Amino acid sequence: MNEGAPKQEQQDVIADHFEELKQIEMMGYEPKIRKARNALFVVAVLLLLGEIISANANNIPFSPLLLLIVGLECGSFVALGFWANTRPFTAITLGLVLFIGLWVFAIVATGFQAAIGGILIRIIVITYLVSALKDAKAWEDAKGKI
Repeated sequence: MNEGAPKQEQQDVIADHFEELKQIEMMGYEPKIRKARNALFVVAVLLLLGEIISANANNIPFSPLLLLIVGLECGSFVALGFWANTRPFTAITLGLVLFIGLWVFAIVATGFQAAIGGILIRIIVITYLVSALKDAKAWEDAKGKI
């Protein structure tokens, strides 16, 4: 009956070692996921600043409707940033879609000026979020295996 005990101990050691390796693998993804999460927060701040500058430049008064719209835009990215702690791939994907969607909406609403306004920052943000997608997916896949 004691023959099973050494075998069980060996399996426990292997399982513990496998768990440690998985944790090390997960830690390798953490800095990249953190950067992507922070990018979502930065997008929220950039949108806030951009809306304030745009409203001032176009003499648009700060009405409750404007504050609601800006709050929803920025709040969405803040919420996605927090959600990226548990579901980074989904949060980053939604952030990317929302960011591009807001840009397209601005182009439709205001014309060509919105297409080129802040294009360098938009390209940097899009590139950063797209580059984080692979690591976020790998992180979620690795987490699912644990």
